[in-house]
This record gives sequence, structure tokens and C-alpha cells, in this order.
Amino acid sequence: MYNRYHDIKKFITDPEKLQIVNSSEVYISSEENYDIVVDLAGHIADFEGLKPFIVLVAQSLCELDNTAQKFDRLYSKSSQFPYDVEIVFIDTPYVTLEYWGREENTQFKVVFEYNKDKFMLKSFGTILDVPTDWEQAVFKENKQTQKKSLFHRLIH
Repeated sequence: MYNRYHDIKKFITDPEKLQIVNSSEVYISSEENYDIVVDLAGHIADFEGLKPFIVLVAQSLCELDNTAQKFDRLYSKSSQFPYDVEIVFIDTPYVTLEYWGREENTQFKVVFEYNKDKFMLKSFGTILDVPTDWEQAVFKENKQTQKKSLFHRLIH
């Protein structure tokens, strides 16, 4: 599933081609492609100033989605990720990806913060305040669990 939004040609990356439709939505990929919109509710007046950031998000969407999938795989230990990005919300410096389920009717949000030219995962669904070093934390947690399992096997 990784790199499923890799085809940058399917995204609108020219700020002059971005336009508001349905009163607050901006398509960053057409309906024939990935069908992803940015919802600017509450930020329509800032649209012109947000165009470069919207383009940056469109260009970074594959990386953001890969991070969300990696986080889910590490925490849920599931190899499946039956969700698609449907809506993006921007509240600079935060970017929220709203995922919708493909197999069941479910939705959840993944929040990133853009800081120092980098997107950092901040929350994933109900998991709030994701630590900056979440990848290392999961690795350490898995090693501790493995050690504990070995210890328990030796005792029993």
C-alpha cells in the first residue's frame, strides 16, 4: 500500500490552477485520479496566501500517507490499511488528513504539524500527542515485549 499517492502528475501543483468549488473546497487531485479535496472552511479569505502551502501538501501527500500507514502498522500490527485520504484540512501549521474506510463505514483523522521544513505526526485517530520519536519508542517497546516473552518462557 505504501506509495499509493506517488504519481505527482495526478495532483494539482500549479498554484494558479487551484480554485475553490462548493463554497470551501479546493481539489488537489481530480475526481478521476485520487479525488482528494482540501476543505478551507473558515480559511476562505486566506485562500491566495494558502496556495503555496496547499501545493506543498499536495506534493507531500504520498509521504504523509506513508507515515500514517507506518504508524498504523507499528501500533496495530496489521498489514492491512483499508482507508483512503478523502479530505485535507489546513490550519497552518497543522494539516489534517481525514481517512475514510473502504470496507466499513468509518472515518478518522491524522494530524501533522509543519515545522522547520518538515511534517511531524501529532495525532492518529484517538491517539493524541504522538511523541516526536514514535518510531524509536515502538521499537523499544517491541524489544521489551520480546525480552519479557523470553523471560516468561524460561520461567514456565
